[in-house]
Amino acid sequence: MKKIILFGDSITAGYENGLTDFRLNERISAQVKEVDIINAGIPGDTTKGARKRLEDHVLKYDPDIVTVFFGANDVSTITGLPIEEYEENLDEIVKEIGISKVILIGVPFCDQRIYQEERPMKRLEAFNSVAQKLTAKYRLDYIDMLSEMQQVNPSIYLQRDGIHFSNEGYDLLGRLISQTINNR
Repeated sequence: MKKIILFGDSITAGYENGLTDFRLNERISAQVKEVDIINAGIPGDTTKGARKRLEDHVLKYDPDIVTVFFGANDVSTITGLPIEEYEENLDEIVKEIGISKVILIGVPFCDQRIYQEERPMKRLEAFNSVAQKLTAKYRLDYIDMLSEMQQVNPSIYLQRDGIHFSNEGYDLLGRLISQTINNR
């Protein structure tokens, strides 16, 4: 049985109406056989916080696969991080987990009608390019959520708040993670 850790922020945690659930775990379990999934998503987290909790929430479990999905909070012009710090943090997280174990997920789309000031498209694209750069550097498995979400009207993948995933968003994310795991 493979042990998988989903490491990320509120999107990983399954956040809706102030609560978290295991909707992402359930979608992956339905599509990937013989897996034990631990959800280590923390609402509001950034790569800075992730580095502080990496040992306790990921490494001590000795996982076979770790999805690393941060960026929605890192990219914020209000509470986020400089892009250089995001890159440094993400690079360290990937190396500490172990390159062969990581599935890196790029930043998600945010509704630009709501977040054009705080999370503008140019900033989303810049942070996403950091994830793409690390993917090329380490030859990581990569899911380009920003591009995937824009294949159709991206609002179907988001709750009314314009940032957290709807059920359709979790269907997409679960399918993409499952395909990546099954193709390993």
